[in-house]
Amino acid sequence: MHRVFAALVVAIGALLSSAAGHGQDYPNKTIRVIVPYGAGQATDIMCRVFIDELKGVLKQPMVIENRVGAATNIGAAAAAKAAPDGYTLLCTGNATTVANPLLYSSLGFDPDNDLVPITGIAATGYVLVANNKLKGKTVGDVVAMAKGASNPMLVGLASTSATVIFGMLREAAHVDLTRVPYTGGNMSLFPDLMRGQTDLVIEAMPSAMTALANDQVTPIAITMPTRSSLLPNVPTFKESGLDITFVGWNAFYAPRGTPPEIIAILNRASVEALKHPDVAKRLESVACVPMPTTPEELSKMTKDDRATWAPMVKLLDLKVD
Repeated sequence: MHRVFAALVVAIGALLSSAAGHGQDYPNKTIRVIVPYGAGQATDIMCRVFIDELKGVLKQPMVIENRVGAATNIGAAAAAKAAPDGYTLLCTGNATTVANPLLYSSLGFDPDNDLVPITGIAATGYVLVANNKLKGKTVGDVVAMAKGASNPMLVGLASTSATVIFGMLREAAHVDLTRVPYTGGNMSLFPDLMRGQTDLVIEAMPSAMTALANDQVTPIAITMPTRSSLLPNVPTFKESGLDITFVGWNAFYAPRGTPPEIIAILNRASVEALKHPDVAKRLESVACVPMPTTPEELSKMTKDDRATWAPMVKLLDLKVD
């Protein structure tokens, strides 16, 4: 009996020592961060600002791999199936963990069980944009034009979050609109809008700012609860008479099975990086605000958001596949 007890003590000690070891030497090599969005999209912009500071905190190189396809599902699945050693991580938007489970019958991974939350990174809004040839300059104008049009207005969408907002707009305004999906990213989104191939675009503010800054297109309204300091003259949807509020955010994840010690190291380092004044300033310049969280807070926020949007997705039958 004493021998069995002694053996158990030794085994438990070895396990504890091994677990502690996961954190003691981490990280000691380059960390790969999968971003399942194309370069220049809102989440890619936010992640690059964050990772640029985080690698300094961790004192290790970090390489971003843009792995696009299937509305972020391909990149997210690749990260979820990676070795759980802390050297392959995922930086993605809330579409991956909130919207996609509602829109797709099969993701190729389980966001609740195959990904371990590390922290939230940043939050932003979406903006409804019109091509400059469109006479409407307000939400009221756009709604009136849509109701009077012989054919439904064409709305360009490059993300699943934008698809959900499209449904909210269609429902709140009681208008018929046609969705024009850009499945390969947003590279053609604004050029097509400027050429008049679409009438409107719904896009995250960070990736819309260049076109807006050059007055190449017309901003109509934003989905944030309050106006943005970068677009002070652009009203919110609520100000414009439509009950639409939508905050997009992105976050940091590790594959299932990643040791808790490594998750704790990454969370502490991430929070430190996000609190740096330069990061807040750089994020603000692209219409974002830092959003550090605990893993538990991120998990709760994901489930709460999904519960909020699920009835709308069901009501509008917004299934993508």
